Amino acid sequence: MRISEVIRNYRKKEKLTQEQVANYLNISAPAVNKWESGMSCPDIALLAPLARVLKIDVNTLLAFNEDLTDVEVKKLTKEIGEMVSKEGFQTAFEKGSNLIKQYPSCDELIFWISTVLRIHLLGPQIEEKDKYERKIITWLELVATSGKEKTASMAKLDLSAIYMTKKEYKKAQELLDKIPEVEVDTKIQQALLYESRGKIDEAYGIYEGELRKNAYETFTALYLIINLSYKEKKFSEAEEYIERAKKVADASDLGAYYKYQLDLSLAREKRDKEKAIEMIINMVNEASSMGNSMKSKLYKHIKFNVTNSWDKDKYERLVKGAFKKDKTLDFVKADPRIKILLE
Repeated sequence: MRISEVIRNYRKKEKLTQEQVANYLNISAPAVNKWESGMSCPDIALLAPLARVLKIDVNTLLAFNEDLTDVEVKKLTKEIGEMVSKEGFQTAFEKGSNLIKQYPSCDELIFWISTVLRIHLLGPQIEEKDKYERKIITWLELVATSGKEKTASMAKLDLSAIYMTKKEYKKAQELLDKIPEVEVDTKIQQALLYESRGKIDEAYGIYEGELRKNAYETFTALYLIINLSYKEKKFSEAEEYIERAKKVADASDLGAYYKYQLDLSLAREKRDKEKAIEMIINMVNEASSMGNSMKSKLYKHIKFNVTNSWDKDKYERLVKGAFKKDKTLDFVKADPRIKILLE
């Protein structure tokens, strides 16, 4: 909320007119009108008297104590992500910086803006990456001291990942050690409580949510094991894990895209050009299957936000964009089939 909105809202709450506020402060009514319209801001000498008139403190007047709702945080974060694509990274970064200055006490907003910008910072076309990364690290370090344990832990986890890529392993380990190992998960107990109270659909929803979450976590863990096997040149073991991961994807209705992703990883490691091209084409064609779990009968009681669901073209654009940036696939990008597909 901007200072103009704070002044207007609290003035109305106190049932004061603009003229009355102006009389209290010995200024003109048009000056108050300009504050509320956002055309100007109160002089610093008037902040404390204005806060007293509105019966709030100066921090509230400046919106420093304001907490955004989860919906507002998601909306603002989404806008930053979309701005990167439409207006470039620098513009999005400046917008993110301004939002953080506007809501310096909203740890969740700072964390998610940092995370979104850090993901986009991986793009190859961004200049002065170090400058941006240093600022993102500063933001995450602030969030890591938050009194909100979950948000602070997520920030520490991100910082640990950043320091690991920088090969600052001691810092990365110290941050991991500060994250509480035990978290009490009340979801199953809540589902059992719903069940005992006859709220069957709600209980189903929680069980299915846990099932879906665990399916993705299991698939991801297998994928990481496969990549580790590649590093150790254990290709036969990798192929065994690939088959297991495919079974997880099938059993959990994760979608064909993920199975092709496994085959592409093996083709990439073996430099099997034809297989890699086949899998890239399959992954683009089946890109929308990433959202299959939202249509699966396994998860029919979960209330997905269908208003934000993507169409087929958006999934394809996402996958093509990732392939264009993936330098490990340069060995097939000169092929006409891939050129036509990605262009």
